[in-house]
Amino acid sequence: MGKAEAHQMAFAPLVLKQMMLECDISQPALRNRIAALLGREISRPTVNLCVNRGYVPKTIDGFVAAVDKIVTTDAACSAWLERHGLTVADIWRKQGREMRHAKARGHGRRVRLGIKTGISHSQLTGDPTEITITREVEMITTAALRHFKLFRNPFIDDIQKDADVYMSDEHRYIEAAMLDAAMHGGFLAVIGEVGSGKSVMRRKVAETLKRDGGTMVIFPQMIDKGRLNASSICDAIVMDVSSERPRIRLEDKTRQVQRLLLDRAKSGFRACLIIEEAHDLKVQTLKYLKRFYELEDGYKKLLGIVLIGQTELKHMFNEAQNVDMREVIRRVQVAEIRGLNGHLHDYLEVKFKRVGGKLEDIFAEDAYAALGKRLTSKSRDGKSTISHAYPLTVNNYIARAMNYACETGEAKVSAEVIDAI
Repeated sequence: MGKAEAHQMAFAPLVLKQMMLECDISQPALRNRIAALLGREISRPTVNLCVNRGYVPKTIDGFVAAVDKIVTTDAACSAWLERHGLTVADIWRKQGREMRHAKARGHGRRVRLGIKTGISHSQLTGDPTEITITREVEMITTAALRHFKLFRNPFIDDIQKDADVYMSDEHRYIEAAMLDAAMHGGFLAVIGEVGSGKSVMRRKVAETLKRDGGTMVIFPQMIDKGRLNASSICDAIVMDVSSERPRIRLEDKTRQVQRLLLDRAKSGFRACLIIEEAHDLKVQTLKYLKRFYELEDGYKKLLGIVLIGQTELKHMFNEAQNVDMREVIRRVQVAEIRGLNGHLHDYLEVKFKRVGGKLEDIFAEDAYAALGKRLTSKSRDGKSTISHAYPLTVNNYIARAMNYACETGEAKVSAEVIDAI
């Protein structure tokens, strides 16, 4: 039986799966031990198919013997077999589908068999509803690119022009809000998870402002935003809107900033301060930003402010938790970048089109819904759903799915492939 046929087998986990869960042994750890004993590479899908579908690879000599040796030489596994009155031969028996939702006892810490895996809870349980966030980024292999007739990876160096940026209605709203804050002296915080596309949005807006020519963008270069303060913000403004050197004393700097911004405003130019990694800013610095926001020429604001940060920034704007921040909280507009659920097809179409790929030749129709479901979780109170379908996470899942489809001989990435990774 080939891998493609094996992948079409129904979910029928082995007793081996239950033992691995209860002894806190991960599939990657088992795979690495098998590879070490046999002196050859063992693919991830091979172990996954074995554990979850009962597929024993006929082309890998010594596979069963290697697993048996690992089990019999591991103290926890031997104790587990004895406790359940089983022998090592029993681990190859199939169990019922109820094992699909079985949970490991290790609470996600996978260090059994001396291997630190870095793999999240979902890969161990085989539960496709679990979300994998902690995996390392995986590249699409050369074999997978060849399998799907692609000449380039659609997710590498993928932003060269505006047309390469996927924009949903929500993204367009946030872009418009950022441009409005920049051009009309607004105070805006753009918040999104890691990999949600915040930096791409910032680059797109900066390019638009640059082409417009009427707005000077001030972008503090200090790497550690936790050290950004009133003095360093003044330095950034002075250096980005003029050729002058910042004054030494803070009072002199402040007057210099006011003079420069007022002069530029009278010359028909606007100014916008954009701060990335704003979730690292200290509360006092956020309060200072309110003072910068209040710089005016009559009724006209001299400086627009756009903060870009992760979800920790949203918590900082919770007035119930940060009462001393209310003067800032009541003035800032918050725009949150959410997941791509409902837009996965359109997003992937933009990415693959630029490298000459046709989605219908790579993805089955049921793959999008399966990926959306895989990247959705329930809120803690169980009353709402949360999308984790951010570009970086989606890219990683798609790369894994394409590699898996290639390894198992699948013609397309289907819902079954998505559920198997």
